Amino acid sequence: MLETLRERLLSVQQDLTTGLKTLGDKSREAKKSRQRYENAWAALHKGAKDCAKAGELVDSEVVMLSAHWEKKRNSLVELQDQLQQIPGFLADLECLTASLAQLEANFEEMENHLLCLEDLCEQCELERYKCMQTLQLENYKKTKRDADRPRASTDMRITRLLDLSNLASSC
Repeated sequence: MLETLRERLLSVQQDLTTGLKTLGDKSREAKKSRQRYENAWAALHKGAKDCAKAGELVDSEVVMLSAHWEKKRNSLVELQDQLQQIPGFLADLECLTASLAQLEANFEEMENHLLCLEDLCEQCELERYKCMQTLQLENYKKTKRDADRPRASTDMRITRLLDLSNLASSC
């Protein structure tokens, strides 16, 4: 019995040694696995940080591009609105051109009327001048007649006196 106990103790000792050896091997393997896991985790963590930084960079670029293209889109919408207004603008331009042509014709007609008016004014002025000259001539003739009457009567008296004096001297 002691023998069996001894064998059993030996067997337990061997099993314990084997178990401890296996446990040590497994502990070393676990240590290596843990180290690999920690390294992989650190690499994943670093990769996640790098990806986050790259994502933030891409996000800022996307925001900038979005703002840029929003401006472009707004410019295109504004351009489209302006292009849609071109037919109305052209119609207004045609209307203005027609109005300008009509105004030009009206101005030419007005200029002709003004020239006619100027000619009429010159004729009136000339007629007024003629009337004034005729009136002055009539006044001059009247004044001359009025002045000639006393002179004529004086001349007649002088002539009579001379005639009388010639008669008296001849007799």
